[in-house]
Amino acid sequence: MKKYIIIAAGVLLFAQSSCTDELTQLPLSQGTIENFYKTLGDFVQARNATYSIAFHGTSVYGYANRLMNLSETRSDNLMATTQASRDWEGINSFYTSISSNTYVKEAYLTNYNAIYKANQLLEKIAEKGDAIFTNPTDKTSMAAEARFLRAFCYFDLVRWFGRVPLIDKTITAQEAAKIPRTAVVDVYKLIISDLEMAIADLPPSYDTANFGRVTKYGAKALLGLVYMTRSSPTYGIDGATLGLNEWDKAYKELNDIKLSGLYAFGADYDPIFKTEGNANKENVLVIPYTQNISTPVGGNFMVELGYEPYFASLNLSAQGALESRPISNGFMNLFAATDKRKIFGIATSYTVASGTYKGSYTLPVFKKYIDATRYGNGREDWGVDFMITRYTDVLMLMAECTLHGGGGSQAEVDDIVNKVRTRAGVAANASNITLDELFVERRKEFFAEGTRWFDLIRSGKAVTIMNAWKAAEDTENKIRTIDNNSLLYPIPLSEMLAVPGLYDQNLGYD
Repeated sequence: MKKYIIIAAGVLLFAQSSCTDELTQLPLSQGTIENFYKTLGDFVQARNATYSIAFHGTSVYGYANRLMNLSETRSDNLMATTQASRDWEGINSFYTSISSNTYVKEAYLTNYNAIYKANQLLEKIAEKGDAIFTNPTDKTSMAAEARFLRAFCYFDLVRWFGRVPLIDKTITAQEAAKIPRTAVVDVYKLIISDLEMAIADLPPSYDTANFGRVTKYGAKALLGLVYMTRSSPTYGIDGATLGLNEWDKAYKELNDIKLSGLYAFGADYDPIFKTEGNANKENVLVIPYTQNISTPVGGNFMVELGYEPYFASLNLSAQGALESRPISNGFMNLFAATDKRKIFGIATSYTVASGTYKGSYTLPVFKKYIDATRYGNGREDWGVDFMITRYTDVLMLMAECTLHGGGGSQAEVDDIVNKVRTRAGVAANASNITLDELFVERRKEFFAEGTRWFDLIRSGKAVTIMNAWKAAEDTENKIRTIDNNSLLYPIPLSEMLAVPGLYDQNLGYD
């Protein structure tokens, strides 16, 4: 059985009872907090609770689910207009009326819940750490983890929403009600500062018992992506991209991961998604899940893009994926017949022998993360780890930096693309690869991993590409024309109404 850092039901209960559901809610009384932070075990539990909210969410819906709904579903990989009223309605259709959407609200509130916990933990470490921690290294590494998690959540927020309130300490509802949306550049100052401090104090690796805790190189992967995002075209909106030329900074952080020698580009594609824990050398930054334990921390992110008949074909219980999110024709046509990524990651035909869904199906479904051997006790108990950043991603992000003049050579870009193609079983004939071609390679390599929406934005051509996709795929004219404002999500309506006039809404939304 896998043993992970985020394992105890008590951790989840503490996380939910000691952090806010709304940005403007009061935290627990000071007395309750003081009664908790008395032992090293209390601090470990608080750290684990912060991980749990940031990665697993406040229920079974976590960061990986969020990427499937707000990134993958928003992108040109799927033609996900709904036939019935679903929670993801309006995401792929670019509705302007989604400020009350469940998934949009979750992205905002869960991140602030985790930020609250990280702020609280950092304050208590500063206040009591010298008396509690017998080993100073344990104190500094725990603070580093809290700083990473705070940076992780703020980066997630600015990528979805642009300007957001910057809160770097625990506050009351009255104090929160006076904090407006903060300029993205100022949010980035905290993100970068937190990540630099975390990198200085985090270890390079952990043993199996602590798998899932962030390492120095996991933090470097995030910092590299932060620099890349800041360097990308702005589209004239108050978003996460600032048009800065920091590709060299990004390249350095990513290259440090490569130089560490701790990770490896595997010869085969399938094992990347079947190998768990430290044995998987693609794991740079990962969210662990496990199944069939008494205090379950299973996931269900693979259900988001699934389809009930496909699960039934695997003899699995009902997953709630009653309506499919069709894979776009343009995306399917990118693959050669021999491409192992398509063969492994997309089910193009499947049969249900009996029951409600008896019959044969040819509707393509993403199956990359659907591993029936790691299915536990029901739809919320899958034991499949989610890779936030894998080593292939690091290498291809380095190639992207190179093509922007950030370091490395064209020969190195071509080499990594050819390695990716060779592993996929297609012709390794890359030569003088361009940025546009690299993004196509990334699209084929990382589908159903939640990267496509952000890749589109970094490309500088998100609006052009998405409108071309709409013209080709949207035969029923269900999708709005995409414009620059569509590249951000709206601030949730609940937050707009909590303190009327405090926040302005992102342009283009009702």
